[in-house]
Amino acid sequence: MWNGYSTREAAEVIGLSESIIRGCVRAGFVEPDSSGVSMRFSFRDLRILKSVKELIAGGIPLKRIRRQLSALQKRLPARASLAELSLAAHGGDVVVREQNGAWRADTGQLVLLFDGGEKRGQLHSMPIRREAPGPEVIAATSADEWLDRAVTMEEFDTARAIEAYQRALVLRPDAMEGWINLGRLYAESGQVGRARDCFRRALALDPTDATTIYNLGVVAQDAGRDDEAVSYYQRALRIEPMLAEAHYNLATIYDRQGDATAAIRHINEYRKLMQKQR
Repeated sequence: MWNGYSTREAAEVIGLSESIIRGCVRAGFVEPDSSGVSMRFSFRDLRILKSVKELIAGGIPLKRIRRQLSALQKRLPARASLAELSLAAHGGDVVVREQNGAWRADTGQLVLLFDGGEKRGQLHSMPIRREAPGPEVIAATSADEWLDRAVTMEEFDTARAIEAYQRALVLRPDAMEGWINLGRLYAESGQVGRARDCFRRALALDPTDATTIYNLGVVAQDAGRDDEAVSYYQRALRIEPMLAEAHYNLATIYDRQGDATAAIRHINEYRKLMQKQR
């Protein structure tokens, strides 16, 4: 009996990476059936993930999409689903379209529909009164300033965040956090090779960092190299046994490979760790 799509199947159908899908689940606005060893995604879940892909294509950074859709999910009545809404990208934000208008997903602020002519149906923000122009942007000069700028820009402009991390790492190539964050942005944008290179640079700085090793496992898993991913996850867990996501990802791989005993062992460890975090 068919019981839904696996994470990998959902990724193949929608065209998103497995890591992005798992991130949407962690953010709480995609809620697959997780009663078994691995998550199973319904057609409703896939509709939400399809919207996420369209929002990314609309130029909204993934970090903002997750935040705004998570906020929207909390605003909905019980048992309501994002799959029932018409979502669109507008001005760098997620908006909900309705028959007579549209509103921002996270705040509920009204967004007006332009009426008339060839531009009918395009979305335009409500005018905001400004007493004075905003402060002039001052260019960063040090590695730390570029790193701070990059963290801030992740919320607004992924491309500029990547550029800021690159500038910071030219000035300070031993900034391990910069390599990890840059690798994550590359991975989320589908640039797997660049992501792997960044994580390897971070690992060279600290071969015992469990997060970096885990990230290399995620990149390998997204690329379909399950055996390599297993090796990285196991290595990360030897360093940090409390790394819940590594247990979960191992469970999904072992379940796919037909090793039920290992899959159940790791999913049980994942659930125990998640209970402790609540």
